[in-house]
Amino acid sequence: MRDIDIKIIKFLVSGKAYSDTAILKNTGVTFEELQKSYEILTKEGYLENYTDYLARTQNSFNSKENECSSSCGKNCCDSNEKHSCSSCSKSIPEEDYKNIKVVTEKAVREFE
Repeated sequence: MRDIDIKIIKFLVSGKAYSDTAILKNTGVTFEELQKSYEILTKEGYLENYTDYLARTQNSFNSKENECSSSCGKNCCDSNEKHSCSSCSKSIPEEDYKNIKVVTEKAVREFE
């Protein structure tokens, strides 16, 4: 792993969520360097895409068909209640999260 990859993963581990633009601005890397780092960090097990994360963790979530996203809270999508959040994860189109990267437990353990 390159020094730049370590710099990026340390930055990601330090916060909750960042856009590519925020990462570029705060780490001083170019977009091309960031994309290469994403590839390396994913290959090394420090990042995973959101689709893989959902597939891997789906069994640990409540088995309700309309499970809410973590930002909503557990009970916002009950069918008898009005939604207190913007939407349930089931109704979010894939294109809205296909480029999301999730920091893995391995990254947190090694770079926290």
